[in-house]
Amino acid sequence: MMREAQKILKNVFGYDDFRPVQKDVVATMLAGDNAFVLMPTGGGKSMCYQVPSIIRKGTGIIVSPLISLMKDQVDALHSCGVRAAFYNSSLKAAEAREVLETLAAGKLDLLYVAPERLLTEAFLKHLHEIDIALFAVDEAHCVSQWGHDFRPEYVKLGLLHELFPNTPMLALTATADEHTREDIVRCLSLTNVKRFVSSFDRPNIRYLVTQKSNPLRQLLEFLHDWPDESGIVYCLSRKRVEEAAVHLQRHGLRAAAYHAGLPAKQREKVQDDFLRDRVRVIVATIAFGMGVDKSNVRFVIHHDIPKSIESYYQETGRAGRDGLESEALLLYGAGDISLVRKLIENVESQEQRRIEAHKLNSMVSFSEALTCRRRVLLGYFGERLKHDCGNCDICLDPPETFDGTNLARLALACVRELKGHFGMGYVVDVLRGANTSRIREHGHSKLTAYGSGSDLSQDEWTSILRQLVHHSFLVQDVSHHGALRLAKLADDILVAGQSVTLAKFKPGFRRGLKKISRQRNDDLFHKLAEIRKDLANREGIAPHAVLSDVTLSQMSLSLPSSIEAMSQISGMGQHKLETYGEAFLPILRQHEGEALEEKAKPTVETLKLVAKGSAANDGQLRTWDLYKQGLDSDDIAAQQGISETGLMKHFIALVRAGHHVDVEKVVGEYFSVIMEALDDADPHASLSEVKRDLPVEISNEAFRLALAWREAIGEA
Repeated sequence: MMREAQKILKNVFGYDDFRPVQKDVVATMLAGDNAFVLMPTGGGKSMCYQVPSIIRKGTGIIVSPLISLMKDQVDALHSCGVRAAFYNSSLKAAEAREVLETLAAGKLDLLYVAPERLLTEAFLKHLHEIDIALFAVDEAHCVSQWGHDFRPEYVKLGLLHELFPNTPMLALTATADEHTREDIVRCLSLTNVKRFVSSFDRPNIRYLVTQKSNPLRQLLEFLHDWPDESGIVYCLSRKRVEEAAVHLQRHGLRAAAYHAGLPAKQREKVQDDFLRDRVRVIVATIAFGMGVDKSNVRFVIHHDIPKSIESYYQETGRAGRDGLESEALLLYGAGDISLVRKLIENVESQEQRRIEAHKLNSMVSFSEALTCRRRVLLGYFGERLKHDCGNCDICLDPPETFDGTNLARLALACVRELKGHFGMGYVVDVLRGANTSRIREHGHSKLTAYGSGSDLSQDEWTSILRQLVHHSFLVQDVSHHGALRLAKLADDILVAGQSVTLAKFKPGFRRGLKKISRQRNDDLFHKLAEIRKDLANREGIAPHAVLSDVTLSQMSLSLPSSIEAMSQISGMGQHKLETYGEAFLPILRQHEGEALEEKAKPTVETLKLVAKGSAANDGQLRTWDLYKQGLDSDDIAAQQGISETGLMKHFIALVRAGHHVDVEKVVGEYFSVIMEALDDADPHASLSEVKRDLPVEISNEAFRLALAWREAIGEA
């Protein structure tokens, strides 16, 4: 079955290999087992249920709270030739009836359905009458009160296991800490469940935090570096959304506002315009985003601080889902924190207020961090990054550091004496020797650690404790009011005497950084994007549902001149090749000719190679594409899975087929020796004799490549 899965991955979706976790999840579902999957946005969660749904008998039922997203997902599947539909309240009666008839006839591989529609008595009756390949619960964090987007209708999904005990179930989320993960498994009644937790890291996203100062001007400065690219600006209030959208529009940007106070039809139009690239920048409250299946969002800006790291992670995760370089900018202001705290105070449940207050404090800690942002972000989710990321504002513009070993020892010793029962603020008070009623009540003024750090300010100690958490020497226990306790690594300092380098506390944040460079031919990319847009408009779907930016970027670099060569590009499945491939070939062939003319050396640019052999095969054309991308011989051989000798044979075939290869560079320093030997050779001497008499040792393939080039040029 995994061989069948591999075949579908390539022929239907156009990808050569599963990602490591994807492969294991697909195998689990094909075996009929339950699974919990935590995978970052853009990590390929959908492939985990789409491929098994196509292979297993029956229809895959995909539960999603995002009605607005379902149509986009179904459109994308249709563009790959997959039989899919959605069933939700947006359908008219006749449309809904048609979907149910198609489902009953067994003509659907996947059906997307909202949870409230799924659990109706009428729909459950339909499910009992068909074969179900699997249940997939997307955005599974909505089932847990620990999650950042709890939805009561999700809690009832635990009934599915009771009603369909032999149908495998897959729970998927991009954002869940350890407490939320366990709660999801419990609420969904997932028995004998296999857990798959991918890295939370999104290395293609650059995380930036800067102090808020004239935010509307800061927006314009940031957007100047992302012309003609799509992005989202998040604001806390509807008023700020409206103000920022109008401000951007007045400066000539194709921007639109989106919030829950707008009429439904207007919201739908704004979202559709964004998907179709008619609007480039959406200014929105958190009401926007979960229902948007747009892979080429290049930036996310937080005009105001989010309520939690989970929210921040999920919202920034809407950038760069295609894996291309993207940015996440947070404008941080103290006033925003007060506003969020007031919103939390309005929450009725005391327990929920406590949870949300802790989550906000963690978000503040991230914003004020003096260590690698990615370390902080991943550490919150229980994942330790062993090195700084090199792609955040802290790494790119580091703060001043100092030897913090002695201060770290004082802090860790204090936490040890407090036995892991108190939060960060209390630990700081003990270290500074504060005379508070709480300290007197617990008798902690008698501790050895009491007053041991009285020479540092509250802000300085808070910064040190946060850094120790970020470096995994301390752990904040969310289930015990954010209490600090020692992590295993603490012994490295307290017992083994390890030194610690810390960042000096300094108010303020990193400023402007070098613009991100993109791996593509910009001129050709935009021409290909115009063709893609025309194709999308004809079919009434979003451009990225036709082909992703990744696919267009690869096309712009590799310049495939045939359908065969195009099939080697990521994302070009058989259906897309047949449907869209020919539309892109004329402009690609034109640019290939122009690129060859530009690359050719002055001594040979007027020469045209004469094809002395047969046309190159698919494997050789793939080598040709990689060569044109600028990869060196070792990288090409590695990607092709061939030896150095095999690669030289490819180059020989390409030259004999009339393709320009810089043979002198490929052969290396002995190229001129070979050419001189051929020029000076006795006309009656055989080629083996010429090679034998060379003053240097050279492989047969290198000699044959130089000879093929000489023959092709000589005949021109």
